Amino acid sequence: MLEIAAAVCLIATPAKCQDLKLTFEADAASVTPQQCMSYGQIELAKWAVDHPTWRIAKWSCREAGQVANL
Repeated sequence: MLEIAAAVCLIATPAKCQDLKLTFEADAASVTPQQCMSYGQIELAKWAVDHPTWRIAKWSCREAGQVANL
């Protein structure tokens, strides 16, 4: 299973960052790396709309459950 791993930082305090993990809701076991990269952009855009005080510094797709190394 793949998940989206992102580093997000506060816009007002750029040094304050945290890791974010998003997993795919529908049929997560069959998501390919290519689909993760395509859908990941959409899911992160949705997240950004709901969290306007944060910015996405970087992101990637990875196997679920791994420790972030962004």
